[in-house]
Amino acid sequence: MVVLYNLALLAALVVSAPWWLLRMARAGKYRAGLRERLGRVPLRIRADGKRGGIWIHAVSVGEVLAIAKLAEELRREHPQLPLFISTTTAAGQKLARERYGEESVFYFPLDFAFAVRPYLRALQPHLVILAETEFWPNFLRLAKQSGVRVAVVNARISDRSFPGYRRWKFWLRRVLANVDLFLAQSEEDQRRLVAIGAAPERVNVSGNLKFDVKPPQKTPLSEDLRRR
Repeated sequence: MVVLYNLALLAALVVSAPWWLLRMARAGKYRAGLRERLGRVPLRIRADGKRGGIWIHAVSVGEVLAIAKLAEELRREHPQLPLFISTTTAAGQKLARERYGEESVFYFPLDFAFAVRPYLRALQPHLVILAETEFWPNFLRLAKQSGVRVAVVNARISDRSFPGYRRWKFWLRRVLANVDLFLAQSEEDQRRLVAIGAAPERVNVSGNLKFDVKPPQKTPLSEDLRRR
């Protein structure tokens, strides 16, 4: 399935390449961070030998705002660990850099092994936190193989996406097995995560982080970080 996924992802990239190139040429859109997306770890991230910390991925502005309280708590509880923030959109990148500093923020790599591995090698994070529903198969598999603990916070499965996820449950179960902890927005999201293949014992309800609901203070991941 990994091979089929990679072939499908590559095919989609090749087919859509003309559209992306046209958008870049006309408006410069998507040009920002292209090298980082392709696996080029920026020097500002490598500076001072920062590694072994916590990597939070927040797709866009909404997710950057949602993880603000969580990032604050992590910095307070684990001041010895560097905190890295990645985003997908340019707007999210701008806000994250304003809040956390350019030296800690970068664009999330494309879900190809050649793009993901350089970041895992350079940062060597103890913990990766993905905001909402970021189930990137290659990223999760490679993170797990690298010994990284992975958590998905503010997780939600929408009415629209749920039927599609269920159709691929036989494969999603393998993908979601790479996640150590899910913190769902609601009990319904918890039920849906289990229905698409997440292990029930790994799914908890923490509420919606966008409403400043504080995540559980004691989880297997937080205890693991304290021991490092």
